Amino acid sequence: MQFNLPTTKEEMYTVLNDLFYHYRIKRDGYEQAYMSELELERLVYEQESEEDLTKRAEILVEFDSEKEKLSKKAELESKIKQLAQRITSAQETLEKDKENIEKLYADSQEKLRAQAVKNGLINSSVYLDKTAYLESEKNSSIAKATSENENLIAQLTAQSTDYEEQLSSLDEFYLAIKEKAVMKKLDELKQDQQKTAREVFKYNNGLEEKEQRYKNTIAQANATLNLKYMEISMGEFTKDQLVDMGYYQDVIDCVCGYYDTLDPAQAYQDIYGESKLTIYLDDYYQNVVFMYGVRSGYIS
Repeated sequence: MQFNLPTTKEEMYTVLNDLFYHYRIKRDGYEQAYMSELELERLVYEQESEEDLTKRAEILVEFDSEKEKLSKKAELESKIKQLAQRITSAQETLEKDKENIEKLYADSQEKLRAQAVKNGLINSSVYLDKTAYLESEKNSSIAKATSENENLIAQLTAQSTDYEEQLSSLDEFYLAIKEKAVMKKLDELKQDQQKTAREVFKYNNGLEEKEQRYKNTIAQANATLNLKYMEISMGEFTKDQLVDMGYYQDVIDCVCGYYDTLDPAQAYQDIYGESKLTIYLDDYYQNVVFMYGVRSGYIS
């Protein structure tokens, strides 16, 4: 039988099936059993571009970043407002303290004057000295209250200025934070995408293996059915008859035609586990395996 030497294992089994049918099955009145091949639907996963992933990362980060910025802005504005109220309150307190000091010393001066008039000392140096002392004490108290109040206002103003500077640079500060958050989220999205791609690839490879196993099962089942049909209907050719017909020579040429395209070591390792070939090679299978074992150096 004329045939092209196979270059793949699939082609090899196709030719072997043809040879098996041509030499051992083909007889008048026989119709070979047909089984459809298994075709499983693959998963299709399209990875997003760098630009699309970046846009999605920005959207995911935007809400939390804006929420945090608005919260910080409200906090700073509240602190600035509270400090302004405290400064106003401090200024009002100073004015009240000054009024109280003025009233206190005015009352003391009035009492001193009344006592001096009563004692006839209104024009004395003693009265004048005490009046001057009270005036000095009043001025000292006002100065102390003013100094303490000004120090407090200076501290509050410095705090307010610091908060205002933070408020003015808030957009720039959170823009830098947002950029870092976007890069982190982008890296997470990339890793998730790569993981999904690996899982889809692994799943689709698994489908291919299942289809190939099923295809091999069909081939083996057909061969088995063929043999059973021969046994039932008309019996098998003897080994000598198959040799004379050229069946084994063609089968060996087909098998070697494929495995000769491989590295000797690879060919030996593969054919050693390809037990389905015994269906076609019969006893010659061990001889062919031994030949490739010698070529590869695994058998000496």
